[in-house]
Amino acid sequence: MLALGLLGALTTQATEQRVYLVATMQLDGSSLAQSIFLHEPDITKLDGCIEAVREGRRARDWQKYHHVFRSDRLKGFSGHMQYRCALSDLRFSVWRDGPRYNRPYLISVDGQAMLSAARTSSQAQCMAQLRALPSSRQAQSFCAMSNQDLMP
Repeated sequence: MLALGLLGALTTQATEQRVYLVATMQLDGSSLAQSIFLHEPDITKLDGCIEAVREGRRARDWQKYHHVFRSDRLKGFSGHMQYRCALSDLRFSVWRDGPRYNRPYLISVDGQAMLSAARTSSQAQCMAQLRALPSSRQAQSFCAMSNQDLMP
């Protein structure tokens, strides 16, 4: 009986959804993008994420979901940030700012703010998978490079 209780607790814990901020820098006029997946343990509802984004943009000081967009690295190019608050049972490695955004992902945030992300072998493969999706799924999906890993 104890084993069943422990198994149930592990199953519940394994499927627990987290609130993520998916921050994406899109290079204007291209399909090139970089995304990061940020999780704050004390933000457990989408409303908290949305408010943190609102405050971070307004104050230009991210007290929650701390990150820095380095526009100086885009010399000669322009890009814009897009923020999506989403729920997922996925787990990502901790984000650390660094130069190696070498992990391509097909990312989707659906109408219910559910995040899915699948690692692909290349940006080209990601774009091919994106184009193969039904138009309704294409509208909520995109390809981006990240420096984070999906955790088991």
